[in-house]
Order: sequence, then C-alpha cells, then structure tokens
Amino acid sequence: MRSLSFSEMFKINKINQGYLFIAPAIILIALMTIYPTYKLFDLSFHKLNRRTQETTFVGINNFKDVISDPNFETALKQTMVFTGFGVLGHMGLGLLLALLLNSNINNTVLSISRSLILLPWVVSPPVVAILTQLWGHPLISPIGKILSGLGWQGTFMPLGSVNFALPSIIIINIWQFTPFYMLMILVNLQTIDKELYSAAMVDGANYLQKIRFITLPHIKNVLLTFTLYSIVVNASYFDLIWIATQGGPIRVTEVLATYTYRLAFQSLNWNKASVVGIILLIFSLLLSFITFFLMRNKENKG
Repeated sequence: MRSLSFSEMFKINKINQGYLFIAPAIILIALMTIYPTYKLFDLSFHKLNRRTQETTFVGINNFKDVISDPNFETALKQTMVFTGFGVLGHMGLGLLLALLLNSNINNTVLSISRSLILLPWVVSPPVVAILTQLWGHPLISPIGKILSGLGWQGTFMPLGSVNFALPSIIIINIWQFTPFYMLMILVNLQTIDKELYSAAMVDGANYLQKIRFITLPHIKNVLLTFTLYSIVVNASYFDLIWIATQGGPIRVTEVLATYTYRLAFQSLNWNKASVVGIILLIFSLLLSFITFFLMRNKENKG
C-alpha cells in the first residue's frame, strides 16, 4: 500500500498548512510571554517560606505590603517624574529636530547634522552610564575643571547631589534616546506629499500653519504610537539609572525598575517584586488601550 505524502495528509485531515508555519512563533510567544506573565501573577498571590521553601497563598497581602511601603511611594513618584520629562524631551525635541532636518537645508549640512544627532543613540546605555559617572566625578570631570577655572568654589558632583541627581539622569536619558524618536518622526515626515505644502503656500499659509494643518494631522498616529512607546520604556527603564547611581544618593533616583531589582535580587523577595511587575503591566496595558482608542476615534472622525 502506498504511503501518503505530507500534502495528501493535510488534505485528508483538512489541516491548514499556514498553522504549521506560524506554530514556532506561537510557541515562542507562549514560552517567553504568556507563561512568565502567568508566573508573575502566581508569585504575587503567594508567599515563600525561605526556611521550608513552601509557598502559601496570601491573596492580596503582598499588594497591601508593597503599596504601604514608603520606598514604593518614593519610587512611584520619581518614576512619574522621570517618565513625564523623558516623554516630553523625547517627543518634543524629536519632533523639532525632525522638522529641522526635513526642511530645505544643504545636503552636506543635513548629512553631517543627522550623523551627529544619531551618535548618542548608537552608544549602549552601560557605556553612557559610565561616561556619565566620569563627567560627573568631582575630581576628573571636564565640566568641573572648567567651572573651577572660571572661579567657581563649589564641588561639581551632580550624581551625588540630592537636588541634581534625578535631573541629571533625566537629561542624559533625553540626550541618548531623542535621536531614535527624531529618526522615526523624520521617516514619516518624508512621506508627506510636498504638493500639499505648495498648495498651502499659494493659499497664504505661514510655516506654523502648515505644521498645524498639514504636518501634524498626517503624523498624529505616529506621534501617539511613539508617545505610548516612550511612556512604557521610560516607566520601566533600568540600565542607565542602576549603573550610574544605583538609585542613590539616599534613593533620590530610585524608580520602580530599581525598586523591583532590590526586592528580587537583593532582598530575594520575588513575591513582592512580582507585585511591582503587575503594576507596571497594568499601567502599560491601560495606556495601550487609551492610545488605541484615540487612534481609532480620530480615524473614524477623519
């Protein structure tokens, strides 16, 4: 009796071959996303006894403990500040730089400017963090030496200052990642039909009016999408902050990501660390739904 080929078996069993092509991706998503998310919720509702290694269901007690922790409140507030200024810097400066590079400037100047602006984005966050420490070191900082040469008697140590540590981290974060948002916005600006601007100019529109009535309406969905992306990324940002300051001095740069790291890897309290992870997950999902609603609403009006 002749053996059946794979194609004949698919026809007999009415199996759509497309399912087999997407099966590896579905399995990978299940392993890397669905299961860890399930485990996150599972850990958040249990408590581990380190002596006996037994877990006990405690309901929402872990949530109560985390929310009542003063360090969590501090980290949450500073995360909101870090995220708010980060998003404003990324999207605001990104849009301004994209508009500038999309204008009618010399091609040589454009190429040089684009390369210089993109340079910070090429450097990895750990390297940026180390450079930040060097530039903020009270003894070897070039900025400190310049200020001393100008007659300043103080000590230049922004990362060690309670008042300037968080603003310094915010500025470095904006400096490093604004080029990415600028590039994404610039790509979309270049897809706008130039004849629209010519027609607006004939009608007497000035530069700001062209931006308001032509540019922004055409890239509004892109701006919404990358605003959401910036919020989610900044709210869970870890690398630069931990390497540069480790949340110090005296927790003035502590954010939810560093707070979670302390709970999980220093205190070995995975249950409470999972609670913070769920809070960040819910926050991200809520923003995603809001952004999706705004995009759909504008599309329906359009």
